[in-house]
Amino acid sequence: MENDPKSTLYRHLRLAGATRLKLGVSQQRCVYALSREHTHDLWIGDFQEGPFVLVDGEALPTNLCLFIDCYSRYVVEGRYYLKQTLDILIDSLIRAWTIHGSPKELYLDNAKVYHSDALRSACYNLGIKLIHRPPRDPAPGGLVERFFGTSQTQFESEVRSGDIITLDAINQAFSAYLAVVYHARIHSETNQSPKQRYDEGLTVIRHVDMDAALAFFMKRIPRTVDRTFADVRIDNRFYRVDPKLRGDKVEVRYDPYGDLKKVLIYSANGEYLGSGNLYLRDQGAETPAASPSKPKHNYLDLITQKHKSILQAQAKGIDYHQIISERPWPFMAFVQKLALLMGHKGSLRLQLS
Repeated sequence: MENDPKSTLYRHLRLAGATRLKLGVSQQRCVYALSREHTHDLWIGDFQEGPFVLVDGEALPTNLCLFIDCYSRYVVEGRYYLKQTLDILIDSLIRAWTIHGSPKELYLDNAKVYHSDALRSACYNLGIKLIHRPPRDPAPGGLVERFFGTSQTQFESEVRSGDIITLDAINQAFSAYLAVVYHARIHSETNQSPKQRYDEGLTVIRHVDMDAALAFFMKRIPRTVDRTFADVRIDNRFYRVDPKLRGDKVEVRYDPYGDLKKVLIYSANGEYLGSGNLYLRDQGAETPAASPSKPKHNYLDLITQKHKSILQAQAKGIDYHQIISERPWPFMAFVQKLALLMGHKGSLRLQLS
C-alpha cells in the first residue's frame, strides 16, 4: 500500500527541521481591520446592554442598538430598546435608511437576529452587501466596541449616577449626546470630528424606497381562501377577502409586529389581489373600524425632534421691532369707521376730540 503523498511530504519536512513555527505558519486566525474611503461605504451594527429605565413603575434593562459608519465613525442610528429582536433591528435600520439612505455594505454580528430571511431579502433587493462576522472571530477594527466604551464612560455613567429615567427620556438624552458631544469632538484615530468627516466623505446618498423596504420585512405564508366564508385564517384570526377568491391558493403578507388589523393578499405569482380585513367570523360582521394607531416605527420622534430644531432657529430670528411696529390701519381711522357704521359718527367724534 502506497504512503499518502501528503503524509510523506510532512514527514520529510519534519526530518529537515522545517516545522510550522520555523516556516512562519501562524496558528491564529487572520483578523483584518475594516477601513473604507467614503461615507456610507460600510456600516457596522451591534447590540450592547444599557442602563435600567422606568416602565410603568418597573425598572427594566435596556439594549442599545447601534449602527456606525466605518469611514467617519458617525453614528447613523443609535437607540435604546427593551429587547434584542428582529422588530428592533427593523426599526433601527428604517430610521437610518430614512435619514441617511443605504450603505454599500452592512457588517453585523453573528447573532440569530441578524440572520433573518427578511434582512437578507431587504439587503439583496436594496443592493447592500450583507457581511456576518465569522463565529468566534473578534470584531474587525473594534469600531463599535470602542464607541460602546466611550458612551459608557461619558453618557451612561451620567445616566446611572442620577435617578432612574424613562425610555423616552434616555433616548432624547442620547440623541443630544451624539449631536452635541460625540459627533462634534475630534476623534483620536481620524483627527476629525465624526460630523466633519461624515460631510467631507459623503459622495452620494443611496435613497431608499421606504414602502418597498417595509415590504421586505413582511411575513409571507400560503393560505387557501375558505369556500364558505371567503376568508383566510392566521393564528386564530380571520380576515375577510374578495369573495371571488373562494377556494384559491393565495399568499398572505402581513407585518407580524403591527396591529394585525389588515393583511395583504397576493397570488402565487406575486400579483396583488387586494387586502383582507380582520372580522369576527362567528358574528358574521367586521370588527369596528380601529382608530388610527401610533406609527409602527415611531416616525413621530424624528418629526418632533426636527420640529424642535426649526422652532429654536425661528425663535432666534424673531424681529420684535417689527412685531410692535405701527399698525397698517391707524387707530383713529379705525374708530371713525366703526362710528360711521354704527350711525354715531357725531357722538364718537365729540368724545374723541
